[in-house]
Amino acid sequence: MSGAEVATGEEATFRDAVVTFLDATVPRKGTGARPTGEPVERARAFQASLAGAGLAGITWPPEYGGLGLPGRFQRIFEREAAAFELPPRVLEIGLGMVGPTILVHGSDEQKRALIPPLLRGEHVWCELFSEPGAGSDLASVQTRARRDGDEWVVDGQKVWTSGAQHSDLAACLARTDPDRPKHEGLTMLVVDMHGPGVTVAPLRQMTGDAQFNQVFLDAVRVPLGSTVGDVDGGWRVARTMLGFERQALSGLGSGGGRGSLSAIAAEATARGLISHAVVRQRIVDLRARQMLLRHLTAYLEARRRAGGGSGGEAAILKLAMARLVQDAADAAVDIAGPGAVAWDAAERGAGRWSAQLLNAPSASIGGGTNEIVRNVIAERVLGLPRDVEVDAGVPFRDLRVGTQRDG
Repeated sequence: MSGAEVATGEEATFRDAVVTFLDATVPRKGTGARPTGEPVERARAFQASLAGAGLAGITWPPEYGGLGLPGRFQRIFEREAAAFELPPRVLEIGLGMVGPTILVHGSDEQKRALIPPLLRGEHVWCELFSEPGAGSDLASVQTRARRDGDEWVVDGQKVWTSGAQHSDLAACLARTDPDRPKHEGLTMLVVDMHGPGVTVAPLRQMTGDAQFNQVFLDAVRVPLGSTVGDVDGGWRVARTMLGFERQALSGLGSGGGRGSLSAIAAEATARGLISHAVVRQRIVDLRARQMLLRHLTAYLEARRRAGGGSGGEAAILKLAMARLVQDAADAAVDIAGPGAVAWDAAERGAGRWSAQLLNAPSASIGGGTNEIVRNVIAERVLGLPRDVEVDAGVPFRDLRVGTQRDG
């Protein structure tokens, strides 16, 4: 039997296992069955079942609880899972961003302690990155971590933290040496979100949801062993995590946003518009861009497994995703017409197009604004000259950035 035939047989066996698991765990789309229960607990339970079935961490190293399979097996899972009502992807920050970063920069002890529980759905993660005075200029973070014996003492304020209200652990970017230039005095820490001194306050969005939060850190103690990467080397770790974030966000957005392209096509059919050439062409264009995103995501995953970087290419993905999400939202509202802003509350999926439109602008902000992402592409992909850095080599404490005051 040839290698290709063996691989095909392995893929078929894997696909059968995936479908059997999904049929036994979650309802298929279109059956009318509605999932019940709180979204976070549903996601935890699903991930635990996934791990129990031996399907968690498909491409992750076996020594930390994964299967160590090639990326094509992950794509098989995603293709089959598209037919089922999966729980919300509230674990995505851990599974798509923090976990992969720990696999790159974490110690063996950290990998053994943090990766298996993540794959079992035991830990929900968030990122403590942005601050009131450090958004696009992330390296200007002022949250301070001071050494006290075998611990760090962390003080500061973070903002726009997705999912902090139900997170167990956080990857926190903190300043450990203000006497060094802003990119050089940062350290990445793992913070216990249930620990003393951590306060989470929700931020209400125009959608009516409160997915983002402010997080206040008051004398929060973090063991030195919870340092990811080198002390004062946190910017390198943060860049890795941002690359994974942009890649993960492109995957989340590759369906065209909250309303999938199939749902947009169904809306056009229901309203008798699918026969219009302009409408069909618009949907086909979105679908082509969606497929391109998926192929690029698979390419980056293969590069990552081969030890290659993904920062610049991930930025391309993120920018393409943001534009796709917003264009899909515009198309959905144009097709739905008045039904996008007025609906029967008892109707399944009621208000989905309005929610998609209101949520779409966030795609151009999360993981780096479109403007910052274009800079990344220009510098790292196209090789264009970097912007002039007037603060290069200047100790952070001497800079007038963010909310840092004179004197």
